[in-house]
Amino acid sequence: MSTTTMSSFAFVIFFFLGAIVHVGVAVEHKVGGNFGWNLPSTPTFFSDWASNRTFFVNDKLIFESRSNETHSIGQPESQAEFDGCIKPGFYLNKIQYISLSQPRRRYFMSTIGDDCKAGMKFAVNILPNPRNSAAKVGAWPMLLFSIATIMASLLLFF
Repeated sequence: MSTTTMSSFAFVIFFFLGAIVHVGVAVEHKVGGNFGWNLPSTPTFFSDWASNRTFFVNDKLIFESRSNETHSIGQPESQAEFDGCIKPGFYLNKIQYISLSQPRRRYFMSTIGDDCKAGMKFAVNILPNPRNSAAKVGAWPMLLFSIATIMASLLLFF
């Protein structure tokens, strides 16, 4: 086997191994993307941001505000509280990481002044983690078998 073919084969194998490992990693979502958790110019900015993403159990939300702005994070318990911008009793400040720990709908809003009414709020539907479900029904033995097969194939070519 030529060196070029061997290098290509090794690249493909490592690509697939990387893909397999990546499947088990939770995703960190920076709220608002590069704009961050700051007062938006349009009232649908954060709702639009959230609607373009899929959230799973164990993913994390990262809230970052500009250093010259202070925006808290409130978590209303109901759609009515969210729609009415009713401030909940639980607040977080500055850079915060919130883990999405169970499948359900969650609401987030700024509790400073009228920020919420100006659109500084969003809701997410957290889906069950398909990677966790696969592991429960016996995917790990198949994964280990696949990795062992790939490693054995590599040994044959070296």
